[in-house]
Amino acid sequence: MEANEGARLSRTFLQALITADKAETALRCYFTTHQGSAGVSDLDEYRSLHAQQQRAADARHQAYLALIGHQENAGPVGCGSV
Repeated sequence: MEANEGARLSRTFLQALITADKAETALRCYFTTHQGSAGVSDLDEYRSLHAQQQRAADARHQAYLALIGHQENAGPVGCGSV
């Protein structure tokens, strides 16, 4: 049972890591394509991308803490590596 929970938390963390990377990439693309010119709709897009990036980073943080907390509680037995 502990191994299943560890594997689930590991998958959750990896998915959060990928999602956060995609959100960061989208924000970097925005910066690259909107250098020097930003209208009202561009700023709305920026705010949306920034909020999405923040949510993804927060989710990654929570998933990491859950995984590490589980590994600390489970000990070396049944503990998967990331």
